[in-house]
Amino acid sequence: MSIQNKTIVQLHEELVNKTTTATKIVEEVLMMIKTDKKDNFLLAFDETKMKSVAQQIDQQGVDRQNLLAGIPYFAKDNFSTKGLTTTGGSAILKNYIPPFNATVINLLNNQQALMSGKTNLDELGMGGTGTSSAFGTVPNPLNKKHLVGGSSSGSAYGVAKGIVPFALGSDTGDSIRRPASFAGIVGYKPTYGAISRYGMLPYSPSLDHPGVLAKTIEDSAIVADVLVEFDPADFTSLAVEKKGFYQNLNNFDKQLTFGYLTNVHNFLPPNLKKKYDELYALLKKNGVMVKPLEFSQPLLEALSPVYMMISFSEAVSSNANLAGINFGTRVEGDRWEAVMKNTRTTNFGSVVKRRFLIGSLNLQKENQEIYLHKAKKVRRLICEEINHVFQECDLLIIPPSQTVAPLIGNGQEFDDNQNHQTEYIDDILTLGNFSGIPSITIPFVVDHNKMPIGINVNAAACEDLKMFQGAKYLETMIKQLESKVLDHE
Repeated sequence: MSIQNKTIVQLHEELVNKTTTATKIVEEVLMMIKTDKKDNFLLAFDETKMKSVAQQIDQQGVDRQNLLAGIPYFAKDNFSTKGLTTTGGSAILKNYIPPFNATVINLLNNQQALMSGKTNLDELGMGGTGTSSAFGTVPNPLNKKHLVGGSSSGSAYGVAKGIVPFALGSDTGDSIRRPASFAGIVGYKPTYGAISRYGMLPYSPSLDHPGVLAKTIEDSAIVADVLVEFDPADFTSLAVEKKGFYQNLNNFDKQLTFGYLTNVHNFLPPNLKKKYDELYALLKKNGVMVKPLEFSQPLLEALSPVYMMISFSEAVSSNANLAGINFGTRVEGDRWEAVMKNTRTTNFGSVVKRRFLIGSLNLQKENQEIYLHKAKKVRRLICEEINHVFQECDLLIIPPSQTVAPLIGNGQEFDDNQNHQTEYIDDILTLGNFSGIPSITIPFVVDHNKMPIGINVNAAACEDLKMFQGAKYLETMIKQLESKVLDHE
């Protein structure tokens, strides 16, 4: 009986009823890992440890209340794993083995979840295509001519291929939620601080969110119940009071209001806009209020430049220690400056170099007020505008992507997007990172080649439970659509 494409709930039932074992699960995961090795989605795994942990679980038996015991998962390779390489997708860290685990790894270990490998990512989390890793491009498992998106590319691949039911990812601009759209899976980014960042390699600390990619909303909620936990080791950690995500998932209050942004909706491709209109009509037919809302156009158009100014600047500071002195694969030189220059020139890829150059420009004393400080002020205005939106609605729907996954070679990064007229729609998910609100992408429609496009649901800060409930209700409405196939344009 294959485990491929099975959910946490299904695997848990089989483990409890002893129709499968943790050892059998590990054996099949290892087989699928080796079969798909050529697709570069996985960077490291510890076969001996996986088998040892599985044997312990089988000897002890699985507690019915522990939904994650014996469940395999992948971790994006920017989460520290004791004794197992953590590269961040960069050649500069190809030999780095952390002496400790990230908090999220420890929390999952405590539940006896089976850590089954470290997934590939755009280098140091900087990228949205899955092509900028030092260890190869990750294709879309649904059609390998297409991108899977990034930077959580390997995690999205592993879940979409059905090798594991969930994987850890990180999201600084859209790096969980956009790949989820391209891969037809669920991508959850929590309230900022709800899941600990301790032990996660930083890209832009004020925007970085650890999160979960999963097959289903239910599985996302199960994992969130474990990971949403106050952590004194993370100085940005906060305690979320409303939890019980899985237990209360189906308790959606139909008095809640869904909202959408007209100056995003009206510029969607016509065939996709039609599907959103059909969904909104179905919600209204079922007694749920749907409210069109206007967002400041100048602030929408500022999303991309503000993101670049803040994230690239923070990236320079966060990764200053990767210089071949304290950390990093050293390339020798006659002086310490030469060591740093040679190490970085040799070991960083083009995307990271470009972002570091822009970030360094912003951090120069004479430019900080012109660029960085001004960007932070605009970020505050964006957050205030988001707060106004949630005074008008309870749940905000936005498109995680306008199209299916691009073909490999056609993907665009934040800093090379040529679609200037509607660039802000491609960058709309950054609203969740600027404001720290919970956000989840779920499957929505497919094109005639069965390539997916997701839909994204957001709630106010610390309302992760409401977000999960809204997403689950929306899923039931999507299933009632007459057709989920996009018309030909």
